[in-house]
Amino acid sequence: MAAAILLVGCGKKATSSAVVTKTADTATVSKFLETDWSAHPLFPPGSALNLSEDQFKSLSAADEQAKSGEMRTQLASLKQAAAAVVQAGRDAAAKGDTVQARKCFMSLKQCGTALNSTNCLLLVQLVGQGFEKRADEELAKIGQ
Repeated sequence: MAAAILLVGCGKKATSSAVVTKTADTATVSKFLETDWSAHPLFPPGSALNLSEDQFKSLSAADEQAKSGEMRTQLASLKQAAAAVVQAGRDAAAKGDTVQARKCFMSLKQCGTALNSTNCLLLVQLVGQGFEKRADEELAKIGQ
């Protein structure tokens, strides 16, 4: 359930207003940082991202196709949220706020670790590994 809020919060529409986008990104970052990445399930009931590899393989062709589309959309939202968190961490580091930067990058790492679970689809695990790697790179830049 923790990431349910995150996924809903990330599905923002493109806008020409930088202020609205900045506000939406701030809200997304706040939700991401507040998420308990150790809570399970990570995603809303029925989400394709909750499926294991075996569960996904057992779907009918039509259900597999539908869940694949849903998964791509949800992963895109999650990646967008992660990118906002990375940017917030970089912005904090640039201002000398290493505590906030570390909070952002550690949250990203915790998310990555949660996604990189053998209970998740391989694609979700790969996204998790990418988040973990990015977090480690960013933490190294701030000397943490």
